[in-house]
This record gives sequence, structure tokens and C-alpha cells, in this order.
Amino acid sequence: MHKWRIIILFFFSGCAVSFSQTTNTQTEAGIIIEAAEALAGEGIDAELIDLRTLRPLDTATVIDSVKKTNRIVSVEQGWPVCSIGSEIAAVVVDEAFDYLDAPPMRITGKDVPMPYAANLEKLALPSVADVVAAAKAVCYR
Repeated sequence: MHKWRIIILFFFSGCAVSFSQTTNTQTEAGIIIEAAEALAGEGIDAELIDLRTLRPLDTATVIDSVKKTNRIVSVEQGWPVCSIGSEIAAVVVDEAFDYLDAPPMRITGKDVPMPYAANLEKLALPSVADVVAAAKAVCYR
């Protein structure tokens, strides 16, 4: 069986963070790590990149990973319009288009005002299932 490699970028509330900063961040990082583990069970090797800053944006790391994996999925809790995932997708297309085997995929929060109720907030934020589905989509599975 062919082993696929993809990149998953993780962003929290429109800005990049370390996985170890706060409890909430660790929870969100856990979603990405859980998705990567689920993908590993299906033969998809996910490379996780935690961009610690957005300015300056570490485009070299992202581009190097795209050159290795030929795919990219960005994950963030922010809205899809004018998001950091949009900027990453633009940079990747500008600088590494010939290396891509699939279009860049962005996983974002739903394009709705953030609800206060916990059950609705959970529905508005990216989930493990969203990340797994996007990874499978860029691997054409």
C-alpha cells in the first residue's frame, strides 16, 4: 500500500501558537494530534507544523514541507475570509505550485458569529473529523 504524506498547519483564533501555552491551546492541539494519529492508521503520514509567529511568517518551513509532502492542509479556528490559512495558501501557490499534487485545503471555524453556548461553540470550531476529511480529500481518498 502506498503511504501518503501531507502537511497539517495548526492555528488558534487566527494567530499561531505553541501547543504548550494554555489549556485551551493544548485541547485544540490535541484535536490536530488526534487527527494525525487517525490518519496514520489509514496510511497517511501527517507532518505537523506549529508556526509560532505570523510576522515574520516562517514561509521557508512551510515551503520545505510542501516540497516533501506535495500537499497542505491548514487548520485554524478563525473565520475563512481573510484568514491566515488564506495567506498560507497564497504563499504556497506562489512559491511551490509545481510541487503541489492537490490544491491547498483550509479548515477554519464556521463563517458565523462565535456562539456563547458550549454546544454551539463546539459545532462552530474545527473538529477531528473535519481535519481527517480534509486530509483524505487532498490524498484523493
